[in-house]
Amino acid sequence: MDQDKAIIFEQFARKAKERIEERKKIHVETLEIESMGGMSMEIRGLSDAELNEVYEFSEDAIENDKYAIFFASSTLQEAAKIMVADGDLQPGKEYQITDMFTQTERRFIANRILVLSGVNSEAGIKIKETDEVKNS
Repeated sequence: MDQDKAIIFEQFARKAKERIEERKKIHVETLEIESMGGMSMEIRGLSDAELNEVYEFSEDAIENDKYAIFFASSTLQEAAKIMVADGDLQPGKEYQITDMFTQTERRFIANRILVLSGVNSEAGIKIKETDEVKNS
C-alpha cells in the first residue's frame, strides 16, 4: 500500500510541475475591435502579482477594469504614448485611453484578460466523497 501511495505522490508531483510551468507561460490574444473599424488590439494574461496591482489600483471596479485593460495591452500602451506626446492624455493617466471603449466592450475585454490569466475559467474540480472519517 505504501508503494502505491508513493507512486501516486510522484505522479501528482510530476503533474504539479507541468501545471506550474504552463501557468508561467504568457497567454496572448488579438482582439478585433469592430467599433474602431476592425482595428486589432493585443492583450495578454496577467501574473498573480500584476492582478494584485490591478485590484489595488482603485476602489472603483470600473477604474480597475480600465487599468487592467491598459496594463494587459501593449497596443494601448504604445498608442497612449503617442496621445501623451500629442497632449491628448495626461502623463500618469495613460490608462484613460480605455475610455474609448463602451462599458460592454470594457467588460468583455477585462473578462478575456481574466480568462487568459487563469482566473475566469472552469475549475474542473469535483468533490469526491470518502467513507473514511479521520479523527484529528
